[in-house]
Amino acid sequence: MISVLGAEKLSLVEIEAFLMASDGVRFVGSSRVELYKWVERLLCHHEYPLQKRRAKGLLRAYVERLTGFSRAQSTRLIGNYLKAGRIVLKPSLRPRFSPATPGRRELLARSTRRTIP
Repeated sequence: MISVLGAEKLSLVEIEAFLMASDGVRFVGSSRVELYKWVERLLCHHEYPLQKRRAKGLLRAYVERLTGFSRAQSTRLIGNYLKAGRIVLKPSLRPRFSPATPGRRELLARSTRRTIP
């Protein structure tokens, strides 16, 4: 695992130079929570709402490059930051299945057995 410490504290000039120099480089974080916290620190450090259009574009591109998020994902995160001042991981609303235990497997096997006449 490669870690980029202090990457959220680079100046806008350094971010622009990094984006131009690292065209073929992609980074991926270890967990979604960690990535969201990093993006929040970056936006807070650079006072994103106060930036001009060009600086906002640089910061968005920087987020996409370092996190591996798509443009839509980064737009959603930045929008959440602008709305609430934070980026919070929302729990999934989809129903989750509990893991199959040996007892459940046996019950499923018994219920699906067919009797041959």
